[in-house]
Amino acid sequence: MTTTYRYIRKIVAAALFLAAAVSADDIAVAISQDSATVGDIISFDVRLDIPKGFGIVPPETVKGFGDFRVLSLGIDTVPGRPGTDGIIYRYGIATYKPQNCTIPPLRFLLFDGSGDSAYDTLTTPPVPVRIISVIPEDAPDSARAAIKDLKAQQRAGGSDIRSLWALLAVALLLVIYYLWEKFIKKDSVAALPDIPLMPPYEEAMEAIVALEAKGYITRGNIRDYVFELSDIFKRYVGRRYNTIAPELTTEEIVSWLEYSGISREMRMCAEWFLRTSDQVKFAKWTPDSQTLNRLGKEVCTFLEATKPNTDLEYEKSTQRMGAVE
Repeated sequence: MTTTYRYIRKIVAAALFLAAAVSADDIAVAISQDSATVGDIISFDVRLDIPKGFGIVPPETVKGFGDFRVLSLGIDTVPGRPGTDGIIYRYGIATYKPQNCTIPPLRFLLFDGSGDSAYDTLTTPPVPVRIISVIPEDAPDSARAAIKDLKAQQRAGGSDIRSLWALLAVALLLVIYYLWEKFIKKDSVAALPDIPLMPPYEEAMEAIVALEAKGYITRGNIRDYVFELSDIFKRYVGRRYNTIAPELTTEEIVSWLEYSGISREMRMCAEWFLRTSDQVKFAKWTPDSQTLNRLGKEVCTFLEATKPNTDLEYEKSTQRMGAVE
């Protein structure tokens, strides 16, 4: 009876979401200029009108803007149309490539803030930007080659003796590593017993219990909590599906999820968690208590939905994939 009730509730939530479905009118972009020179800061605003009660996760700023680098980000709330909340993401961007570039389509993940699994995506149109050369037309090829590999701003200054100390430290570490490999490691490795790893589901759940016991949230250490929760989630995905998930970015994991065979509901669950946790980890955003509690719940939901039925099933699957734990 409980399962049937949950199923009906999800159907109703999805119907309500579709009733409030977004359209192209719910997202608009504005750019301060359609042409610039290399390194010029361009103001790029994205205006969204989202249904009341819904939340939104913006795209990743590190790799989501193509040839442009995000130098600043501001978020303003504005009056929306009836039944919606208005929000503007104000980006300051620049490119360091001396060629015409395009701001790629940006994906904003829209989710039901009530906790039901209802999602949608708002996508901006691509915006071409003409890059004006600062080199005269009759300039020699050598002048053009000099700007070809122009990079973003770097720290300038004279020679620093600290670089010499760093070089000496690296050399010392190499010597220590050599001595360790030659004289110590073999004996110590031989003495260690071969302890099998716990199955990924049990390991992840035990790690979550240990994380909650640290009391990060009570002490206000929200970023530490989210960092460790994200590490637990990525390690589980890596061990459960024999992938290098702990080494992948959010965009890479989201791309992998599309071909993983995991259900759409769990893919959206994972994407919401990854993008929301990125905002806490890298944009220094402090979520409200409801969002913070949902982060942990989404991870546990994903673990429960994707765990192997038995430990034997996990062992057989890893043997088929040639996994070496």
